[in-house]
Formats: sequence, C-alpha cells, structure tokens
Amino acid sequence: MGTKKRSVPPEQFDKENQVLELRRAGETWERIARAVGYANASGAQKAYQRVVIRVQKDTVDEIRDLELDRLDRLQRAYWTPAIIERDKRAAELVLKIMDRRAKLLGIDAPNRIQAEVITYDGSHDVESDIERIIGLLDQMDTRSPLSLEAGTSEAGTITADE
Repeated sequence: MGTKKRSVPPEQFDKENQVLELRRAGETWERIARAVGYANASGAQKAYQRVVIRVQKDTVDEIRDLELDRLDRLQRAYWTPAIIERDKRAAELVLKIMDRRAKLLGIDAPNRIQAEVITYDGSHDVESDIERIIGLLDQMDTRSPLSLEAGTSEAGTITADE
C-alpha cells in the first residue's frame, strides 16, 4: 500500500543527499555550499530542508507499510478461529486488529472537540480592561484581600468587588 511520490531529478537527488551527509558530518553551510556547488549557504540549507522532509516522509511511509503488513498477518492468523470456530478471544483480537488498522490509516471518524475561543472584536474598551487589571494587581501588591464574589464584566469575565 504505497503512496504516490513526486520524483526528484537524479542530479538534485544526489546533491541533496550529499548535503545531508556533509551536514551530518558537522560541516558548515558555507562549506557544504562550496563542496556541492550551491551559490551560497542558503542554497545548501534549502536543499537540506528538502531532503530531510523527503527522508522523513519515506521513513514514515515504510514504517506504516510494515505495520500494515504485520496487522494483515495477525488478522489472517486469527480470522478462521474467529469466524469458523466462533472463538470469542480470536474475534476480539480481530476486532482490535481492525481498529488499529483504521487508526493507522486515518479512516475512523475524527473525534469531536468543543473549544471556546475568546477574541477581541473592538466592541468594548480594552483600555478600561487594562486599567481594571492593573488595579487588581495593585491590590495584590499591597496584600489587600480581594473578593472574587459576584460581578461579571461586559466581556463575560469574573470581576473582583472592590
């Protein structure tokens, strides 16, 4: 189950791999640029970024394919006992294997997350909020007790009684 890969021209592929090896060896960007034939250090850095992304993606794809193969083998081993012999434990394992495969491939429905976002839209005076907060901080500095009972600002935040 491979993924479609964009092909890199062989010359670019070789240069980028040289950049990767030289950087792994501890060379500076300037030295790498000169050694590989880039005009400046920035070219070497960009080549490095491209090759690292490609190597990481290839590695992830290979690991995913390996895990899918393992899951397939496990499922084949437990399928007959689960279906033909009606082995409850084998059926549970098959379901767990199928669940793991669905997660690995991202085919499960996403989890719903409810989040609250508070944004400033300019509908109230920020300056007065800042002054109010400074006042509260000043009260804390003088160690006077704050009463955090009752009171909600226009923005819906809890305010301290003074």
